[in-house]
Amino acid sequence: MSAESTQKNGISRRSFLVGGGVLGAGAVATVGGVALLRNRDDEASGPPPAVDPGPLQLQVGDADHPGRVTVVTTAGRQLVHFDGYRLSSSTGTRGATVDDPGDGAPSSGPVRVEFEVTDPDYTAAVTYRADGGRVTADWEFTVPGDGFDDSERALLRGGRIYRTLVDAREDSEFHIPATKWVRDTGGGVPVQERVTELNFVEWDVPDTTGDDDPKRLYGCITTRNSMSRSSSMLHAAPSSPADTGSDDGVWRAHIEFRADTTVGTARRLVDNGRTLLAGAVLGGTGLPDPTVDVTTSATYNVFTDDGRRTFIVGLAGRSARSTTVLEVTAHDFDGTQIHRSRHEVAIPQDAAYADTAVNIDLPGPRSWCSVEVTCADSFARTTAAVWPSHDFGPADQSIVGLGGFASTASAGSSQADGLESRSAERAMWRRLGIRHLRNPWLTAEESEDLGINTGSQPGGAPGKFDGDGDDESSGETFTEWAGKALDRGEDAGAEHYELLNEWSLSNADTVELATEYTDQWLKPFRAEMDRRGTDAKLLAMPLAGWDAEFLDTIRDRDGWDLLDGIAEHAGRGNYVVDYDGGKWNFLGQVRTARAYLDGHGAGDGGDAPSELWLTETYACTRPNAWWYDDERTAADSVLLTLMLAKAEGVTGVHWFQLTDGLWHDKYGVNPTEPEYHYGLVHVDRSPKPSLPAFAFAAEMLDGATFLGWLESPHPDLRGLRFSRDDSTFWVLWSRQDGYLNNAAHGADSYFPHPEAWIPPDASSLQVTVPGLKTVRDVLGREAARDGTTITVTASPVVVTGDIDADLTGPEDVNGDMSVALREVTVRRGDENGQDGQDALIVEGVNDTDGRLVLRVLGRQVDGALDEKTVTVPTGEFSETVDMGEAMPEDSENPTATTVGAREARPQVRVLAQRREKVHANAAESQAYRAEYYRTV
Repeated sequence: MSAESTQKNGISRRSFLVGGGVLGAGAVATVGGVALLRNRDDEASGPPPAVDPGPLQLQVGDADHPGRVTVVTTAGRQLVHFDGYRLSSSTGTRGATVDDPGDGAPSSGPVRVEFEVTDPDYTAAVTYRADGGRVTADWEFTVPGDGFDDSERALLRGGRIYRTLVDAREDSEFHIPATKWVRDTGGGVPVQERVTELNFVEWDVPDTTGDDDPKRLYGCITTRNSMSRSSSMLHAAPSSPADTGSDDGVWRAHIEFRADTTVGTARRLVDNGRTLLAGAVLGGTGLPDPTVDVTTSATYNVFTDDGRRTFIVGLAGRSARSTTVLEVTAHDFDGTQIHRSRHEVAIPQDAAYADTAVNIDLPGPRSWCSVEVTCADSFARTTAAVWPSHDFGPADQSIVGLGGFASTASAGSSQADGLESRSAERAMWRRLGIRHLRNPWLTAEESEDLGINTGSQPGGAPGKFDGDGDDESSGETFTEWAGKALDRGEDAGAEHYELLNEWSLSNADTVELATEYTDQWLKPFRAEMDRRGTDAKLLAMPLAGWDAEFLDTIRDRDGWDLLDGIAEHAGRGNYVVDYDGGKWNFLGQVRTARAYLDGHGAGDGGDAPSELWLTETYACTRPNAWWYDDERTAADSVLLTLMLAKAEGVTGVHWFQLTDGLWHDKYGVNPTEPEYHYGLVHVDRSPKPSLPAFAFAAEMLDGATFLGWLESPHPDLRGLRFSRDDSTFWVLWSRQDGYLNNAAHGADSYFPHPEAWIPPDASSLQVTVPGLKTVRDVLGREAARDGTTITVTASPVVVTGDIDADLTGPEDVNGDMSVALREVTVRRGDENGQDGQDALIVEGVNDTDGRLVLRVLGRQVDGALDEKTVTVPTGEFSETVDMGEAMPEDSENPTATTVGAREARPQVRVLAQRREKVHANAAESQAYRAEYYRTV
């Protein structure tokens, strides 16, 4: 895509720097421009140039602040005060003994401060040194015992330094970690690790030369283990003696403050999303030398057209002053190497880093690829995707939405700021077909302009308000709290309110929690909505995993009819999305929630709630851990999650979330903490395969209607049937290889994930689809076919063509069976085999070596799905199953859920399951199923 077309599509982020870096030898293109400032939609502006403050100095002498050391510039301007240390919430420093070689005058130190600590079992001391544009602070602590509590947590894990920024630019402080790529010694995919934390801050510099151009002083406070900050404190937990390699029992923390033009260069790199290179430019301890990075000029590395794209490879580090050889490789989603090149680069003496432009031809019209740059001591990765834009319809014909955090903080939000512009993120929402937002990130006018329905999710904890609606800790009444929540929702044009979040995770008594929720929150909130006359809908608090008892209590306490819908967070572990056994599965929880909703009044025309919202869904990609999806599997999970949600009559799906990272640590990385890996996009804002899969699913579901489950002659072929634009499409996948991902894992959490660009060695079926014209893979790419016969694996495909809407499935399916159950038919009948309404007759052939237990899933009874079992012998069988009240209605439009077939004749599911370890040392058995859907 040309720069002009990129701008028109609204997803351009970065134009590259001049001055701080240069194009290296071997460059194939030139790049110019300035950095994009975070939070701005004016993409032509850039930050003012950096001013060199000269050698920094240390000044001591504030009698009102014992132990305070102030960093001052050569001209005497105060930049930052460093005071004492808060060891814990109840322990800190107070009086101090100071050894100051400057005797109150500015000096380079060293300044030694020994503090008195409020708890005599601790000691704290710090030594400051100034060297040019850098100030270091080396803290030393002694602690009781070995420094750990009874739970083996460090006593000083929450330690914070007191620091005050002097006359800094308002809201200029910005935190981001310096990271590096590493290869896991146990195998699996490479990961990013934190090395240190960078806290940038800015000061305006008054003009003294008559030049009207603004200038700025840039500073950075660097420390390890720093995960939070406030206006007066910075988290700076010390390292243990074991971590520092000392045997003196002293805990140590090293803090640096730096203010020179190099910090300005690093800050501009950060603003361009080049955080790897920013850390290397600052020369953080523990970063590889040299360090490389790779990026493009598009915010999310997403393009609408195939063709040549320029990737910028950066190089920084002291050792890179001499010639460094870089190798760039790229692989597409099929594992084909689509690019390989070598480049010789050297950083000139007057530059902080060097850039090399590398052209890579991206395939299309839909593709995903991985790009890696390596040198002798460093490597880095990014990804890119191509798919055409789609003109999505209105929100009322879509279930596709987004939750989590926005890239840029909303007004009044406590979340961290983001680097991407609002226009770039919203352009991505358009590309993804986002039609629903969980949170009020937009104004009512913006929601209308974007065609997005906004929700609002007020938060609150159990016990906040007493029985009279008062919060004794804050003095706020419930009415005041509700008023603020409704004001915010109305400002955003909220279509619905999702009242509170996941109390079911608090490990408290469910009935007690639900009683408080109904009496002290739900009823008065609905009353306040009614008093205002709002026409927004009200959803019950989402459940973290299914909890019928919570909803039963709401019903028992007369809160049910106050709701318009319920919300569910159908979390899952290493189960495929369409598995419904065990607790942490997706389809089982959604089916159960749908049945509960339908079984308790939905659709009866009364006031009972009818809408089912999935306000957090995900395909978490924590690397090299068996409970989570690898990135290729996640793409399959994303598409199937949206397709199954539509099949189960879900009103809306809020995907959690667009990008990796946390709301307060948006560019942070942690390879062992799953919360950092819920995005569709990597932390460098490059696409996982999940992103184009999400866009493709949204496109296919835009205005689609669910027709029913596929009725296959083969026990392992799964499928969903939809109509859209007066045509029919099927979604097909195979479960020959089982329902558990990573089933070969051992007893610990580690499991090496494969590269996303390596197709798995999977079993397959040959399926003939009458009327087939196109078959598309999970990314929407056209796949190979032999006439009307296609290959189907565990990765779903979407088939389109002249497919008869009344055709319930293919007749010709060939391939091995995971459970040898075939020729299954289901018909209505009585116990004598005659036509009737009280039983189903299930017939088929059991080719296993023993008897099989069949589970027959019919309609729900009293709000719960009712499954019947029958045991069948080896060989041909014909068994009568007394379904009782679970017997599907003999109707074209049943009023109660029957296995998801909500707009067609009811279906039942017949299932047989076996479990077997994939190898003797596996810690878990794989689940194999023969699974048939049949219209009755």
